[in-house]
Amino acid sequence: MEKTQRAGIHPSFMRGIRLLILLVPVAVQLAGCGDDETSSPRTLSGVNQPSMPSQTTQPGTVTTAPAPAPFAPPTPVADVGAQYERSPTGLPYPKLATLYPGHDGPTVDDGMILPWLSMRPPLKLNVMVQTPFDTDQDGKPDRIALRIVQPAEVAEGLKTPVIVRPSVYYADPNYATKQRAPFLGEAEYLRMGFTIVYADSIGTNQSDGCWSVMDRTEREAMASVVRWLTGDPVAPGYDAQGQPVAASWSTGHVAMEGISYGGTLPTMVAATGVPGLEAIVPVDGISSGYDYFRYNGVKGDMIQLGPYMQLQQSTARASICEPARLKAVTDSDDRTYAYNDFWKLRNTLSLVDQIQAATLIAQGQADNNVKTKNAMQLYDALYRARKPVQLWLHSRDHNDPAWQKEWQKQILMWYSRYLFGVNNGVEKQPTYVRETPAGDIPSGTTLNPQPGDTSDSLIGHCYNPDHSTRDCIPTGELFIKEDAWPKTVDTSYYLHDNGRAGGLLTPSTTDGTQAASVDFSKAAAVTYETKPLANATRYAGAIRVVMRGRFTPAVTNIKATLSVDGHDVTYGWANPRFYKGLDVAQTIAPNTDYGFSLEMMPRDFTVMPGSKVKLKLEGYQGTALVTLDLSHTTLEMPVVPKAHAAAVMVAK
Repeated sequence: MEKTQRAGIHPSFMRGIRLLILLVPVAVQLAGCGDDETSSPRTLSGVNQPSMPSQTTQPGTVTTAPAPAPFAPPTPVADVGAQYERSPTGLPYPKLATLYPGHDGPTVDDGMILPWLSMRPPLKLNVMVQTPFDTDQDGKPDRIALRIVQPAEVAEGLKTPVIVRPSVYYADPNYATKQRAPFLGEAEYLRMGFTIVYADSIGTNQSDGCWSVMDRTEREAMASVVRWLTGDPVAPGYDAQGQPVAASWSTGHVAMEGISYGGTLPTMVAATGVPGLEAIVPVDGISSGYDYFRYNGVKGDMIQLGPYMQLQQSTARASICEPARLKAVTDSDDRTYAYNDFWKLRNTLSLVDQIQAATLIAQGQADNNVKTKNAMQLYDALYRARKPVQLWLHSRDHNDPAWQKEWQKQILMWYSRYLFGVNNGVEKQPTYVRETPAGDIPSGTTLNPQPGDTSDSLIGHCYNPDHSTRDCIPTGELFIKEDAWPKTVDTSYYLHDNGRAGGLLTPSTTDGTQAASVDFSKAAAVTYETKPLANATRYAGAIRVVMRGRFTPAVTNIKATLSVDGHDVTYGWANPRFYKGLDVAQTIAPNTDYGFSLEMMPRDFTVMPGSKVKLKLEGYQGTALVTLDLSHTTLEMPVVPKAHAAAVMVAK
């Protein structure tokens, strides 16, 4: 594994210093997750920012924390008893002892349902669930294809809650078993008493219809699966012979889980408010279609909507659905990249008030596929709406944290509470869990362990050929629980000296020489770097560059990259045409000053004393010259002044 190492200092020593600084026991008052209102994620600042007063002290973070120890199980909620009577969506829970007639019910230990059923071969069946739509216009309601796997005991009267794994990728026969297997494993889920349902989204693989990507049709079509599982007659099911079939074995309590688009669908379905969907586990999922296929008015390194739809649309209906696909591409506005009505209909965040399902989110900080903004804004919206939510932020890429045993335990605790009704107190846990990398490499860095080296991993399967080798936690990493996302204070850093030769990035207005302006382009970037930091400083949230600039001879997009000691931590783009907001692109006149801002992808990372932060600015998707007015340009860094860790565990 690649680690940063300063001359003459051994990495293990740096890990010890980092742990000491992060967990220094200083008595401070907890600053919780923000009730402070922030600017809308749908607007870009068009206001010129005046120079701030000179700061007399360097920013820094004071953290209090208990001594590292294994995470303790939560405490059950008082005055409830061993099991809740009704679910968050209002449906009654069957008593655990009645689930399997003639047998004892499941065993609960530390708030978790333990494996209690046999390892006999499972039952398997295929069902088509009817939706209210006819998107392929064949005169028949579209149906969603389900492949159902159940414990053998269902044939003997066992009633089970259900874990649905929805996806658009099941045309790949290896997808469900190797690439994106159930989070705890199919066999383990079965032994714990769950039925597993693999569901094709509308228009994909074996389902009928045309795929429409994150709109109301796709939401409601997949919600029909939950309705069938709860016995709602508006969503009938049919077997392979076309005969009606009911989910009589279901307790009516359903969860949805998945990763990537499979993690997008659970949140979409939860936003319908469908009764019976008690819990969702979206991992690296999309919360707003615009923030996946676009970024602040720029089509950067994102997947293109048209080819993506073409690739996942069921081949049997590709020709029938082609007009709808072409219309979607046109409506998405590939000319200006505005946040128009097409994208507003694909913004699940706008429906967050309808979500009843308890939401357990996981996101990789180094995920450059589904950007961190999607998970952060979903967590923030649910937290502000006082919905049951927890965010796990790990420092790896586009993958689920399956290597984290604590993450696996949390999923089981989540399902035990919301699918079985076990009173385990999970809803009273801290809502934010983060993983920090070992040593002094900031989260967001691409880590490259040596293939085959399992000496520093928690579990050896990290290096299985079907598992990403980047997803291994080295010894010394920390798992930190906090009550909520920390409260931050924006700290302005100024761009001084000559950025072409390497300028100074400083929180002081008097440090260095303030140049009037700086020019850069796609071919000639500028950089500004801090002096070695005096204090351990934690930054949490979206870092912004607030600018005033002009363009010659025409406008160009801008890219910013933030790095620490040469390791890229975050980046983002700005399209100056949207300086008044993302709804409408404005005309930019040459050689005219405009105020706008660039937002980078949210991160949570700590920069250690002696390290340096560097900002790089360059033109993107254009060759024009950009001239920034440095008296009205700042880097706005969300500094955590005080933080309190509720619990800390060291990976060993």
